[in-house]
Amino acid sequence: MKTTLIKDINRDYIKEEYILNFVEFLFESMSIDKELELNILLSNDERIKNLNRQFKDKDEATDILSFYGYDGDILGDIIISVETMEREANQTNKDILDYALFLIAHGFLHLAGYRHETMEKYNEMIELQNRLIKEWKNAQRD
Repeated sequence: MKTTLIKDINRDYIKEEYILNFVEFLFESMSIDKELELNILLSNDERIKNLNRQFKDKDEATDILSFYGYDGDILGDIIISVETMEREANQTNKDILDYALFLIAHGFLHLAGYRHETMEKYNEMIELQNRLIKEWKNAQRD
């Protein structure tokens, strides 16, 4: 697997092996070639705000951005603001690590071609994210 986890911001609860195992599960579950390169950047609000402004024309921090690969060997990049992720998890009373998996699954599904232009498609994507996380966690217990 050619996945790289880059941490601009470090948190003790973010275990690299745990995240990479989940990403490998996503590749397998979605039948995507594991030889495709994927980069995951865990950063801060300032950096994601700059990227959001530069590439999405939105002058605000967000929880996650996904960028498609620019050639056939690269699936893409996922950038997560750990600061926004932590705030959102706290505001919604979600376990922070579960929420990190939720965001990674969201970005991964975008790179796999999923969109949520309508509320119906958004809800379908959220259901798929939750199902993937549940399946992975169940497989970890076996």
